[in-house]
Amino acid sequence: MTVFHFFNCAILTFGPHAVYYSATPLSEYDTLGTSVKAAIAYLGTALVKLVCLATFLKVSENDCFDPYQLPVYLCTGETERVSSV
Repeated sequence: MTVFHFFNCAILTFGPHAVYYSATPLSEYDTLGTSVKAAIAYLGTALVKLVCLATFLKVSENDCFDPYQLPVYLCTGETERVSSV
């Protein structure tokens, strides 16, 4: 499910830009290499974030507050879970 979410986010992020790039004269300025490098960097960091979340984040069965998990939530940007705890 995580891989499906990853590819879904990647398509939703880069799909409109790819259509815009091919439909305008922007492709004449040879910016494809830079765009591909940026896409690879984004996909790599998103994949690392998902792997870190799946590895280090402890899912509790109850709704108790765990102060040791707070730095993990804050480092990964999962602030909506912090406010619900």
